[in-house]
Amino acid sequence: MNISSKRAKLILAASVVVGGILLVVVNFTDACRLETVTLNDKTIDDWPRRFDMLSEKSVFRQPLDNLTKVLLDQKGVFKVDVSYSWPHTVDIKTNAFAPVCFLLDKRDGALYGLDRKGRLLPLENASLDWERPVLTGVNASNLFSYCKDVRVKVIVDQLEKLRKSNIDFYRLIEEVDFEAKDYIQVSISGLSYRLKVSAEHFGEGLNKFVDFITRFSPDLNEVHQVDLRFDDMIVCARGKG
Repeated sequence: MNISSKRAKLILAASVVVGGILLVVVNFTDACRLETVTLNDKTIDDWPRRFDMLSEKSVFRQPLDNLTKVLLDQKGVFKVDVSYSWPHTVDIKTNAFAPVCFLLDKRDGALYGLDRKGRLLPLENASLDWERPVLTGVNASNLFSYCKDVRVKVIVDQLEKLRKSNIDFYRLIEEVDFEAKDYIQVSISGLSYRLKVSAEHFGEGLNKFVDFITRFSPDLNEVHQVDLRFDDMIVCARGKG
C-alpha cells in the first residue's frame, strides 16, 4: 500500500469519527438546544407556549413540518419558511414572497407585489428587488387574489419572459401604465418618450422597439410617444404628449 492510499484512508477514518462526534454533540448535548425562536425577525419570548410543538432539544430535532402546518392554518398566512441560526435559534418567516414586479394602487397609492400569476402580494416580509417594473393605473384587489383588470396577468407573464430573454432591457423598464383601456404605455429609464403597445402583444412590441433602435438608431429627441401596435409600421408622435 502506497503512502497516498494510507493517507486517504486515514482522512476518511478521521472524517467518520469527527462526523460521529458532531452528530452526538448536535443531538444529545446542550450545544444546539433550542433557546430562541424568531417570527419575521422578532424574538418570541413565550415561544414554548405559543408553539407548544417545539421543545428545548436540538434545533435539528424539532417537528418543523408540524409547526409549518399550524402556521399555514392561521388566517392570512399563505407561505411559511423555517431556517436555523447556529447554534440555538429557529427563524420563522411568513408570507416572505419574492414579487416579480410591483403594483401601485390607483385608489390610494399603496404599493404591493405581484407574483408570476398576477396575484397581489404584501411587501412587509417580502424579498425585494427594486430593479423590477411598477404597474400603475390599476385598482388593487384583495391580497393573494387576481386584479380585476385581466391584462395584469397577461403583462406580468410577458414581463417574466422578457426578463429571461433580455435582462438588460427588462431592467430599464420603470413603469407599465394601464390607465388607457385599449393599450398599455411603457416608460423606459433614460428615455423622454413612452412606448404604446397592446396587452396581448406586449412582449412582441417591446422586442420590435429594441430591434428598431438597434438597427436604425433613429433621432427621437422630439418624440413623446412611439406606437408599436401595428404589424408593418412604427408610428412616432412628435411634440408634447
